[in-house]
Amino acid sequence: MTTVLQRTAPPTAAHGWWAKTVAAARYEYLMQVRRPAVWLVVIGLIALRCASPFPPGFTSATDHATLLADWADNFVMLCPIGVGAVLADRVRRESRLELNDLLTSTPTGIGPRLWGKAVGAGAATITPVAVAWLGLLGYLTAQRGAGVIPVGLAAFAAVILPGLVFVSACSVTVPYLTGPVLYRLGLFGYWVWGNMVGPRYGIPTPAGTPFEAIGEYPSGAWFHGTLFDARQRGITPTSGEAVLSIAFLLLMALAALAITQLVLTKRSPS
Repeated sequence: MTTVLQRTAPPTAAHGWWAKTVAAARYEYLMQVRRPAVWLVVIGLIALRCASPFPPGFTSATDHATLLADWADNFVMLCPIGVGAVLADRVRRESRLELNDLLTSTPTGIGPRLWGKAVGAGAATITPVAVAWLGLLGYLTAQRGAGVIPVGLAAFAAVILPGLVFVSACSVTVPYLTGPVLYRLGLFGYWVWGNMVGPRYGIPTPAGTPFEAIGEYPSGAWFHGTLFDARQRGITPTSGEAVLSIAFLLLMALAALAITQLVLTKRSPS
């Protein structure tokens, strides 16, 4: 009898915030990564952008860092729109399946559920980007040798990943406040205006500053990637500015989660 009770009684740690968040993240990851739309939309946008890589001729670069930085710039140009669009649907799907009341009644709590969703569903939606990047590294390794692998992994972490983390956090949280349709329109407008409409158009924009999300500063500062909007502003990014750019995106992701948790907690009848 004692043995049975020992086997069935959950450990005290399992009731902790961290354990609940990890469990929610695992559930959300497995649910999201199996959705065909996640793979079709994200990889489709990567293929669309990389079908005609920009700037022309960079694929013949002999420097591994410059080559991988420019490939990273191509990857991150459109795929965050797909990542955000797919993730924004999580709120509507839970409402359509009438899961909101059920999830609210569980002992998990709003915080672990929200953060678990951000980590799990976000990681699942970024998975196709990582798989496509590993495929590119495999191809480049066959062409240029294993020296591209460490540079490629560093470029992914510094150039591609911060923007995707920022978009993922916003796409899991903001639709709770705006609805998914309005959020998708806002995301598309923000991404084009804030990252692809440079200062040459005479429109106030964060493009070319450390506060853009497209990774131009770490690309230029650490990998000698081609600069576009920053160069138009007369800026050659330094390592400190690259760190500032990444830190800004990560802090904005944390702020989106913290603010949404606060709003949802106040809305909760309990």
